[in-house]
Amino acid sequence: MDTRAHRHVAPLTARDRILRGWASEGSLDASSLDVALRNGRVVLTGDVGCHSDRVTAVGLAEQCAPMHAIENRIVVRAYACDPEETDADVGTRVAQAIALVAPRTAVAVRVLDHVVTLAGSVGSGAERRAVHAAAARCGGVHFVVDRLTIDPVVA
Repeated sequence: MDTRAHRHVAPLTARDRILRGWASEGSLDASSLDVALRNGRVVLTGDVGCHSDRVTAVGLAEQCAPMHAIENRIVVRAYACDPEETDADVGTRVAQAIALVAPRTAVAVRVLDHVVTLAGSVGSGAERRAVHAAAARCGGVHFVVDRLTIDPVVA
């Protein structure tokens, strides 16, 4: 006879599944996104840096909660861009923002036409998302190309 206590594990809610799905998607900055269940509908709120992030967030929500109607209230942040600002100015701002969120990580920042490309290794998925988010939220950044890799030795 088995005398070990059995633990009951509650199934994940649709909200939990969506939040986990967003967190596991390395290319998505979901730091400002949220999910609520209202009247049988899944309501997505928050903001993202570009249209492709919005599409990714909604697509993941649909995969994680296929039996629910999705109400998408996610908005794409407007970007503030001074046409006189150089790519070098944007790159400096992005590098400073990254240094605040990941001070021990060496991330190469390249900017061409206000599109930022990040390269290098970070210590975790959370750090990768933090670096991506820091770059995406800088003024003058139109889009972030994430070429970061995860290497636990970096941490």
